[in-house]
Amino acid sequence: MYISVTSIPSCYSAVLDIYSGMGILLGDNSQKDPGQLITRSSFFKNRPVLRFILKFLGLLALVGILFSQFISHFHNQMLWLMDLTATLVGYTMSIFSDNVSFAGDKIVFKGFPVEIIDECTGLFEALIFIAAVLAFSTSLKKKLIGITLGVPAIYLFNIMRIIFLLMAGAASQRLFDFMHLYFWQGTLIIMISAVWVGWLYLVVYHEKKSVNISS
Repeated sequence: MYISVTSIPSCYSAVLDIYSGMGILLGDNSQKDPGQLITRSSFFKNRPVLRFILKFLGLLALVGILFSQFISHFHNQMLWLMDLTATLVGYTMSIFSDNVSFAGDKIVFKGFPVEIIDECTGLFEALIFIAAVLAFSTSLKKKLIGITLGVPAIYLFNIMRIIFLLMAGAASQRLFDFMHLYFWQGTLIIMISAVWVGWLYLVVYHEKKSVNISS
């Protein structure tokens, strides 16, 4: 299983679309005039959004470069994470089925074998999420909370993705190929966006909304 670097523009676009709508979803007082929202659809006219875009785009490019270099030169240092991912997937599936075996970075479900490689560990997704958190304008404390809670959440989501792919592969090789190409890339965007929006709503905007209510 792999993640193409072409996923980066898709993640970038998805996060920007979500950020542009946060004023509506979370009741941002900075967007009081509904007509103003239409004007701000062009992010170049919105300074906070523009700052976020520039930061996120820069960090995203850095993530893509560093990740490709890291897995090229430090593959052996990633073996423990691949083994851990395979073990967690195998153990989780063994709770519901006896047709699972796993050892090292390999899992077999109903005769369908899968090898967990660097790109299957969720590290790439976690780095994209961290880039989105760091690019957003908020306090360092809230950013640390987002990274501390968000990275494990993304890793768990990634475990679920691999389980679904294994089930698809056991059912049909053609279904596996289809889901590996489309499901894997699509859920990458959904997974990162969902955790990032959850962080915005529960952490970044929670204190602001509490202050507004108490005042």
